[in-house]
Amino acid sequence: MKMVLMKRLKTFLAFVLTLSLLMASGCPSLETSVSENSSSVSETSLEESGNGSEMPEKSESTFASDAVNSALPTNKTDGFVEPSETSQSEESSETSETTASSESSENTEITISTETEETTEPTNLIPEDTLSETDQETASSETTESSVESQEVAEEVIQQFEVHFIDVGQGDASLIICDGEAMLIDGGPSDKSDLIYSYLQKCEVSQLKYIVGTHPDDDHIGGLSGALNYATVERAFCSVDEYDSRPFSSFQKYLNKQRVVLEIPEAGTELELGSAKVQIIGPRVKLEDTNNNSIVIRIVYGQYSFLFTGDAEFDEENSLLNSSYDLSSTVLKVAHHGSEYSTSDRFLKKVDPEYAIISCGRDNAYGFPKQSILDKLKDQSVDLLRTDIYGDIVFVIENEECQIYVEKDVSDDVFIAPGTIETVPDSANTCDYIVNTNTGKFHYPGCSAVSKMKEKNKWYYTGTREELIGWGYVPCKICKP
Repeated sequence: MKMVLMKRLKTFLAFVLTLSLLMASGCPSLETSVSENSSSVSETSLEESGNGSEMPEKSESTFASDAVNSALPTNKTDGFVEPSETSQSEESSETSETTASSESSENTEITISTETEETTEPTNLIPEDTLSETDQETASSETTESSVESQEVAEEVIQQFEVHFIDVGQGDASLIICDGEAMLIDGGPSDKSDLIYSYLQKCEVSQLKYIVGTHPDDDHIGGLSGALNYATVERAFCSVDEYDSRPFSSFQKYLNKQRVVLEIPEAGTELELGSAKVQIIGPRVKLEDTNNNSIVIRIVYGQYSFLFTGDAEFDEENSLLNSSYDLSSTVLKVAHHGSEYSTSDRFLKKVDPEYAIISCGRDNAYGFPKQSILDKLKDQSVDLLRTDIYGDIVFVIENEECQIYVEKDVSDDVFIAPGTIETVPDSANTCDYIVNTNTGKFHYPGCSAVSKMKEKNKWYYTGTREELIGWGYVPCKICKP
């Protein structure tokens, strides 16, 4: 009896020990049994209590965070892996494989879509190395096209070309601006120095790449001193480097202050102004007359071209016609303010302009522009613009489109010459001083030196002595005004 009890006790202790070891090792069958019993008890308990509410699910924001984080690598060196059905299945719990996988998939698709819409920079969840060669080529092509389009848009924004024909009265002045670089061709007479200063200031041109005096006459070079008082310049050109006149001396003085050497360019010299091409095509032959030694410049920007002729007359025009230079131009700055000694029929046909600009003073003493020149332009169907009528004239070319702006909106007939003023105007008897624009000296109207002046060099001035001296003119030593 005792032996039987001992055997049963040993058997019971072995069973208890085995049971303890099984529970400690987490036997799956035992956990399943316990889980099922626990679930059964919970469901029975809920039904008995009459509570039909479900357990709260994860919020969408939580799902979004989990979905994005699961797709990103755990560190910067990890690679992306395209998710597959097998990997998703292995990561699911064995006890709720079908249900959990279905619910997680539905929530992830919705929240990632929302995150992508809200995120300013879309995240590529699939690495480039998992794409097919075709997909990679397509993506690369799209990226290249996008980059080219962005570059083209940027270029369209910055590419702009402007030509300003500045109203300086009886004189010439043209400001060219291309891609942020500027060039000034002539500056009008000395009494317009302040105007040139203000015009550059208005256009915010504090640096000139080039400054050009086509020839040393005051009505072209006088106002350049005002430009050099406001702006710095890299290179300066003129048809001569020595000339006996006050305006020319003033021009050189301000160049010297900037340590810029005045250059006499040769025909054929090529320069760059932004993306525009500048070519100096005259004078080809040095002549005695200053007008026929004018620097002639042709500027090309895209499909548009501009020809600046200074005061060139028939002799220099013929020299250009006998050269191999391309003279055809969209816009012609008519030489010598519309003088009858310029713009020959042959020259005008060779240039064949769409537009012509005449820079002259209203009711000037020379009767410029001459009717014969206006008739030529009209007969050739050239659109004419005059500073004595329209004031400042500005051409703006942007994205291959040209716009023209004028200072004054008037209805005057541009093809009718102004009334010719008498060679000795009435103002000669009423003005305070007569200025010799060539020598830079001013006189009383009755001074004997006045009768020896060329009419084109006379300026009948009404104003104070101090103003003239301030502009650089000096009093005559004979009449001592």
